[in-house]
Amino acid sequence: MSNHYPKAIKHPTAGIIVIGDEILKAQVRDTNSYYMCSLLYKCGIKVKKISVISDSVEEISKEIRDASSKYTYVITSGGIGPTHDDVTFEGLAKAFDDKLYYHPKLVDIIKNQFGAKDPLSPAYKMALIPKKATLKFNLNIRTGKPNAYPYIVLENVYVFPGSPIFFERSFQGLYEDLLSVTSRRFVKDEVFINAREEAFTNALSTVVKEFANVSFGSYPVSNYRYYKAFVTIESDNEIDTESAKRRFCELNPAHILVKFDRTPHVNCITKYSNFLQSCPHRRSFYEQSLEELRQFYRDSESVSIRVDGGIESSIVIHLAHICRVQSNSSDKLRAVYFKEKRTSIHLEEFIKEMIDKYNLAVCTVEAEPDKSVSELISMQAHLRTLLVGEAGEDGVNEVNRGYAGASNTDRLQINNPLRNWTNEDVWSFASSLSLPYVTTTTTTTA
Repeated sequence: MSNHYPKAIKHPTAGIIVIGDEILKAQVRDTNSYYMCSLLYKCGIKVKKISVISDSVEEISKEIRDASSKYTYVITSGGIGPTHDDVTFEGLAKAFDDKLYYHPKLVDIIKNQFGAKDPLSPAYKMALIPKKATLKFNLNIRTGKPNAYPYIVLENVYVFPGSPIFFERSFQGLYEDLLSVTSRRFVKDEVFINAREEAFTNALSTVVKEFANVSFGSYPVSNYRYYKAFVTIESDNEIDTESAKRRFCELNPAHILVKFDRTPHVNCITKYSNFLQSCPHRRSFYEQSLEELRQFYRDSESVSIRVDGGIESSIVIHLAHICRVQSNSSDKLRAVYFKEKRTSIHLEEFIKEMIDKYNLAVCTVEAEPDKSVSELISMQAHLRTLLVGEAGEDGVNEVNRGYAGASNTDRLQINNPLRNWTNEDVWSFASSLSLPYVTTTTTTTA
């Protein structure tokens, strides 16, 4: 077959350098590179390489010099501070045959804003930067005021601190700048498939050959109820991406393709209404559950939802989210996470995902029988109702046995809005709306 493809657009590139022995020794988890990649992608910038290197002047210098010659942007994180192993500025200076000096503006910040009055204080090491470097103060998007501390720029190299709190705040400024100067974007779509990779390998191989300007990725997923794999389809323009997706779907049996929504919280009222129309025989049942949640949220500050990674807790949170959107409330949904001593990484990541998607204010309580709810009550004096999700069960007794002593039952009402739901009700609602959940064995491999 003959196809016409728009000419591929050349995107700016980026190299990321993560600096720190603590990363290589697994003493600290690197989250900065993930954060960078997600924002750079939105700017239409291709990340070509991520390096994790030690606190060595020679290694930093070599990596920066090499990356600077290859990529449009080079971004480093880590190695900025007052201690002996903070040598990023030294490596940066050596990479560009420069010398270090005490930048007067940084000296002023360290003296007057950081309170380091003693000129011999180790803090002044953070003011010792290459002479050719410049300071970049960006506006804090929360306050509208310039950040207290800048990031450092030398040629096409951008240097940031390693602490995620300070890094993300500072990098947000660079992201806003790049977003305004880069006009090229990626256009990506996904196809979700309820079959293993071998079922669609031939179709994928065909579209890879037919669409030269399109990138494809295939990702199997284990132990997930909605689908077994997903395929990403990405190009520089909507025409190529849509054409490639349509062709790929045509080449596969319709019954293995799954309609899945990564953002069920967006336009939730419309999606909920569409779901009700699809099951008229159970419409009043689901509406009754939503109305019960609405009654609880007449006093929203006294209500919290137990989030545990299960699909039932996600349903309660989603219903409460619908109530909040319907009432035009900007208040955060309150949730409580009873944290076990051994918690899977997947569950921790899931909690973060739920916080971001549903704008949750989560209170984390160490899960010790007969103490957890007492601690929760002491931490949240306003709390009167704890909502739990347990299909086909009372739920109240289960929580009382697990967490609440007899002295707490008068102080805290525990209610299960899903007590009349069957497993069929749960999965009909959850799968139609693509609600997130987690299992301890859920893994995704590339």
